[in-house]
Amino acid sequence: VKITAPESNAKLNSQVLTVTIEATDQGGGIDEIRLFVNGKLVETTQRGFKPVAQNNQTKTKTFTISLSNGKNIIKATAFNNQRTESIADEITVYYEGAKATSDLYLFVIGVDKYRNPEMNLNYAVADATGFKNAIFGNTSTIFGSVNTSFITNEKATKENILKEFETIQSKMKQEDVLIFYYAGHGAMSVEDNPLYYLVLYDVHQLYGNNELLNNKALSVEEIKNICMKLPAQKQLFVLDACQSGGVEKAVMRGNAEQKAIAVLSRATGTYWLTASGTDEYATEFEQLGHGVFTYAILKGLKGEADGGSKDKQITIKELDAFIQDKVPELSEKYKGQPQFPKSYGGGDDFPLIIIK
Repeated sequence: VKITAPESNAKLNSQVLTVTIEATDQGGGIDEIRLFVNGKLVETTQRGFKPVAQNNQTKTKTFTISLSNGKNIIKATAFNNQRTESIADEITVYYEGAKATSDLYLFVIGVDKYRNPEMNLNYAVADATGFKNAIFGNTSTIFGSVNTSFITNEKATKENILKEFETIQSKMKQEDVLIFYYAGHGAMSVEDNPLYYLVLYDVHQLYGNNELLNNKALSVEEIKNICMKLPAQKQLFVLDACQSGGVEKAVMRGNAEQKAIAVLSRATGTYWLTASGTDEYATEFEQLGHGVFTYAILKGLKGEADGGSKDKQITIKELDAFIQDKVPELSEKYKGQPQFPKSYGGGDDFPLIIIK
């Protein structure tokens, strides 16, 4: 795969740019072409772009993108029909436009109460509220404005969430930042190619009903498409998701399949922090009033994650390093065995808050 236009190191006067990509079939077909700008997926062809394999046959695809002020790194990659990825091609271009102010879009969802009361949780809304307050109260000196969306319980439906993402997309710029947080149930579908879902209010059965999950829950594939459409090139997703609920003092929260989230992070150029690894369970504790994963995040955002030079900024990587140590320590103390959070970094590091 090769980017044939524009030339690398070009200095451009227009923010809108047409990128031409040439892919050569080496005998395995061309299933998909992906385009990244500054590490984030911005465009992709439909699967089956050139399904019939023919050695040395070339196909060209053009994409129209929007540039950020200053340096822009553009990368193209392609997959054959067996999903083997090509060596990526990369160029750098420069756009000198008006200096833009970054705004923060903070989208937080917490679901304690489900249509099926047997699935209810204890502290998902408390986790979501704590996270929202911790971010919102410490970002005024980083971002021009903070736009907050907060959805809980019966309002946490697929329709409402997709509408809110559409509203965010209509306002967002490339220079902006998205932080998405979800606390609630998660589930894997049971099929040949299983998907991971964020389980929303209307889902009354976690397993054995793939149609219900597809219609009422939010899948990894849908999240991938949302990531791609949102203009912001810096995106963080935080999942404190669970797979089995109850009303005991310790309610188990299981994670997505590690592979599903890892592939999503790499494919979209986004950063993901998740509660636990495959076959583990994140845990809620009455003593903490939170899930242990979010409790550790809140401790970090209060200043404990400020590492290195102690510059009063908490970045994604600083928060990640802190929770990698803190979550196993807390879970071993309260549960008797450690829980290990997982992180997947497909995007750039950036500051989340300034400690006051």
